[in-house]
Amino acid sequence: MSLFYSIVPKFRKTSIFSRILPATTYLLPITFADKPPLLAIRKLQPQRIFNGQQLLESGTVLLVDQTGTILDMVPADQAGDNIEILNGWLGPGFINCHCHLELSHMLGVIPEKTGLLSFVKQVMQNREIAEEKQQQAIQIADQQLWNQGVQAVGDISNQTATLSTKLNSPITYHTFIELTGWHPSVAESRYQTALACEQAFASHSLRHSLSPHAPYSVSANLWKKISPHFSHQTITLHNQESADEQLLFERGTGNWPLFYESLGIGHSEFEPTGKSSLQSVLPLMKEATTVLLVHDTFSQAADMQWAQSYHPGICWCICIRANQYIENALPPIAELRSIGARIVVGTDSLASNNSLSILHELYEIQQHFPEVSTPELLTWATYNGAQALQLNESLGSLQPGKRPGILLLNNISDQGQLQQSTQVQRLW
Repeated sequence: MSLFYSIVPKFRKTSIFSRILPATTYLLPITFADKPPLLAIRKLQPQRIFNGQQLLESGTVLLVDQTGTILDMVPADQAGDNIEILNGWLGPGFINCHCHLELSHMLGVIPEKTGLLSFVKQVMQNREIAEEKQQQAIQIADQQLWNQGVQAVGDISNQTATLSTKLNSPITYHTFIELTGWHPSVAESRYQTALACEQAFASHSLRHSLSPHAPYSVSANLWKKISPHFSHQTITLHNQESADEQLLFERGTGNWPLFYESLGIGHSEFEPTGKSSLQSVLPLMKEATTVLLVHDTFSQAADMQWAQSYHPGICWCICIRANQYIENALPPIAELRSIGARIVVGTDSLASNNSLSILHELYEIQQHFPEVSTPELLTWATYNGAQALQLNESLGSLQPGKRPGILLLNNISDQGQLQQSTQVQRLW
């Protein structure tokens, strides 16, 4: 078997090639008898390289093999011949930390800006659909996620509808098996349903963890059953999505009691804690390695600071387009940045968004918070996300030996800002 390689001369001492080849070695056509062929190397020189945490100096060349495995990054004058010049920024694949793939059939079904309680009721009314249509919508959404540069997803599942798609997808999924049940009487049945779902994902060796839905939808009885499952796990929680959530926990008032009554769900067993919803439930998740707090639209500074000091594994997941779709509100990004919070990015579902594009989320954030630089946004959507889902050993950054996906972002402004015309192209 014969295979031709481009010339690789004079790599710097820190290059991986310096540990394999002498500085003046050239890769030439070689015939192998019993050994498998080495993989051809591509040398990519974009306008800039974002490695997951920072922009590298202009003139840096990314060395990558045919499988998309990162080999090295070297200055152009040390990369030899056959360099491919690219127009745009190179970076690792995106990490979408919050999605509901099983709701993909609900695109355009729920009107915008009706408020959380109305949204929740309409999800409950419209989530059931013929299995064939649901599966088709799930598969289309999965393909769109991949095409739009997403390498891994933290996906909420209440059932096993997404299982077959995840088994055949190039995307790495961490499935959050979500539990709800406000009335104590349903705690055992909901718990057993979740365990059956967990077994289905585990039997195929798919990443998963049990997670509570939200403070306003999980009873004390159900918390007691699921909390022992949190140790060393990444879990997630819909957090402080409405002002009514705070009123419920602090005083037992607001619109949630009326919502429960409208569904025929009793709530007399619930006793207000006199504290915020977050301070009421986060202690129940203290054994988790990482807690993804999603939406956070109505989180206050005192709660954010308290959570940061209480749990070292807190991540704040921003889904800005869903916040606007549901509550016509913005997440507290300025406050989170001011306390050094670890921020990640999600899209939520197609029930509350018109796309699952992380790039659209980043653009929207920068439109409302122009002080957030593009490299910082990309860190949220790559490196931070991979850490949050405990995937940082393989994804989230351009480092030798990793295969994190490689994206090319086109049409970034001369000032380094995202534009409406900015596009993402998947190279690997």
